[in-house]
Amino acid sequence: MKTVLALFLIIHIGTGITALLVGLIPMFARKGGRLHNRAGLVFVYCMITVAITALLLCVLQPFKMMRLFLTGIAVFSFYLSMTGWRATKQKDGQISAFDRGLTYATMLVSIGMIGFGLYLLMLNGASFFPIVFSFFGVLTFVFAGRDLQAMRQPARKMQWYFQHFTRMGGAYIATFTAAVVTNVGRIAPAGSPEWIGTLFWIAPSVIGSIIIGRTVRHYLIKFNLV
Repeated sequence: MKTVLALFLIIHIGTGITALLVGLIPMFARKGGRLHNRAGLVFVYCMITVAITALLLCVLQPFKMMRLFLTGIAVFSFYLSMTGWRATKQKDGQISAFDRGLTYATMLVSIGMIGFGLYLLMLNGASFFPIVFSFFGVLTFVFAGRDLQAMRQPARKMQWYFQHFTRMGGAYIATFTAAVVTNVGRIAPAGSPEWIGTLFWIAPSVIGSIIIGRTVRHYLIKFNLV
């Protein structure tokens, strides 16, 4: 069992690091170019592997609270990256059976995450990681629910484009946050105040959201959508 856990953990960490490095390339490479597309696809494959190994590790170590937290982020990042990638296949507004199935499956997983998080809350009380795990379950459910609703409506102009880079950017932010908070003890100097740890939690999302928001604004103006 220890050997299996070690193998899954090595794969999980290795693909997570690869995702963080490769995920930077599409941000700066020419949009739609070969390098952009290839690097983006590698990032998506890494996110799939990270999510699968996180779920396996969570099953094998169900009461490791940090593992629970990482699983929540991994599932959320996986869905964002997959829907961001699949958005490039929906330029004509047509939603495939695969995309619908992915969204429904993710909703079921998110419900399971919420239920398991609530179970741990009842079992152990209001502790940090079960709350965070439930939060990511709710967040994943909300995104999947919005996607199902959007599938029933006509696609807006360039909708696929904005969904692509906002979802991929969100997946990168979540993955970066997971990497930072699991290594905060190594990054922050010994004896650092508690607010330093909180800063590592919040800063990636705040900074990343500002960058994504400005990028959205830039392309809204470029495409004359404002």
